[in-house]
Amino acid sequence: MKKILCVAFLCLSSVTTYAQSAKEMLLEIENKWELDDNNNVTFSRVVDVPNLNKDEIFNRVLSFFTYNYVSGKSVIQIQDKEAGLVVGKGVYDNVHIGYSIVTTYVDAWHILRVDVKEGKARVIVSLTDYEKKIEASNAPSSFSSMKIATEYPINPKGGQKTVMTKAFYKSYQKAYKTLDAVEKAIKEGNTSKVIENSEW
Repeated sequence: MKKILCVAFLCLSSVTTYAQSAKEMLLEIENKWELDDNNNVTFSRVVDVPNLNKDEIFNRVLSFFTYNYVSGKSVIQIQDKEAGLVVGKGVYDNVHIGYSIVTTYVDAWHILRVDVKEGKARVIVSLTDYEKKIEASNAPSSFSSMKIATEYPINPKGGQKTVMTKAFYKSYQKAYKTLDAVEKAIKEGNTSKVIENSEW
């Protein structure tokens, strides 16, 4: 009986955790993002690597793009070794799928910019646009694209509040995962320290 109650409690608590409300999501990320001059939602981080020179950091950043920006929608737009700048554009596919009378699929476009100099890099992720596909059972799918800043919760008058709050929260999470991944690639390489530092 204790085992059954324990399993039931674990299942209930995992459902409760999964069912985090849109309001709770917004409270969790409050003041952890900002709008840039182009009204893009922006996150940044400085990565200190005093043991690496500018060229080594630049090459690791390029390798990061090669390993991670591999879909047809992702592309390096600027690659300037002398200036120490790499800028790429990509999409977080199906960042959220909202189910109700209609099903809403939301993708989030982002720009990843990395500035490099001796011993450090600055990584900036800017969330720019959503692409939405809305499917209803008896109608053709509709497609739309809009600036993230025009949608809820940034725009309090935006529609589909619950769907767009969850899309924003999950886009925020993806952006931070990107910052973490770039930092790891700069500090450790893109495959593993053992592989990249082994004699060959």
